[in-house]
Amino acid sequence: MSLSRLFRGGALLTAALTLAVNAEAQPVAGPIAVAPYILATFAGAAPTGAIAPDDLAIAADGKSLWVGYGNGACTFGPGAIGVNPGCPMGTPANSNLVDYDASSGSVLQNITIAGHLDGLKIDPATGDVWATENEDGNPTLAIVNAKTGKFKFYRITSSLITGGFDDLVFSGKDSKDVFVVASSQVDTTTPVVVQLSGKPKKKNTAFAAALAGAPTAIWNVVTNAAETTDAIGDPDSMTLDPAGELVLDDRSLDSNGDTSLYIVRLSSATHPILRVPLTMASAEVEVNDTIFATSTAGTVYITDTTANLIYKLTKPYFPTNEVYTAANKAGDVGLVDLNTGIVTPVVTGFAGVHGLAFAPTSVAIAPSFD
Repeated sequence: MSLSRLFRGGALLTAALTLAVNAEAQPVAGPIAVAPYILATFAGAAPTGAIAPDDLAIAADGKSLWVGYGNGACTFGPGAIGVNPGCPMGTPANSNLVDYDASSGSVLQNITIAGHLDGLKIDPATGDVWATENEDGNPTLAIVNAKTGKFKFYRITSSLITGGFDDLVFSGKDSKDVFVVASSQVDTTTPVVVQLSGKPKKKNTAFAAALAGAPTAIWNVVTNAAETTDAIGDPDSMTLDPAGELVLDDRSLDSNGDTSLYIVRLSSATHPILRVPLTMASAEVEVNDTIFATSTAGTVYITDTTANLIYKLTKPYFPTNEVYTAANKAGDVGLVDLNTGIVTPVVTGFAGVHGLAFAPTSVAIAPSFD
């Protein structure tokens, strides 16, 4: 059959070809960076079966990028599949922890971990990768040897934990102080951040309360006034600021009707707990991950859970201690002013932005001894 008969005339064929060319010329929809930021897709692809990248961690030498793929696994742990209404039969049971060569994107290691992997940090003292699982219940902790991929697995049973585990940070001398977000707690009488007491154990790992779900006093940075009725509903991600203070988000609408960042200091500080209510375009904005730029040069790695992609964000100069956050519902990555709470988008149009990590680049001029 001739093409002319197939398309009932040359004119129709021409129109069809024109539509095809125009469709091919259209750019694929995706996130757009605001100048001077430059956004690029990370070269590393998700291993077969791995979906929904979330938290990231950068090795101290900057050579490895670790990414947790949640795979839609049950957030109450594998034992809840077919039992908990949130995890019907067929819900995936495992996550993937993937070690990428940060330069080439090659997969160096692909590790299967039971449960829904959420928090991810690297121990600065040992280089081990710590991954928490199951943010809604039955939390576990995997400590992975970064060189071999072998890991120790700990099931957490503590009277302080009535929900699950989310993000974590290392702090203090020799990074021996480990703080973990206790998410999805049953009520605000339980802590939302706990501190590891000693080393993890196969059974009965001990924790101490570090931040109450309903602190007695909080200082609102934006209004410069005290608040006494705050309730931290469901924290998610946590990091350290340059002063070594805990910075965590509260994605739920708190008792003040907005979403916030909380900054936790020493109890002896004038204002031990600070709250920064967040807004974008004069409206409250939910955020998922917040980071600080620790060098004037570097790369912000970004996960898009829905698109199953990892991005790299750069610009010529990062003023030290700039704060970036992932506004997950808005689909933006924004620059945060911690004095006003205003989030200014620097990249827009993500399908499901979640994790952020900053990889510093050393650019210091070596001292001259001439």
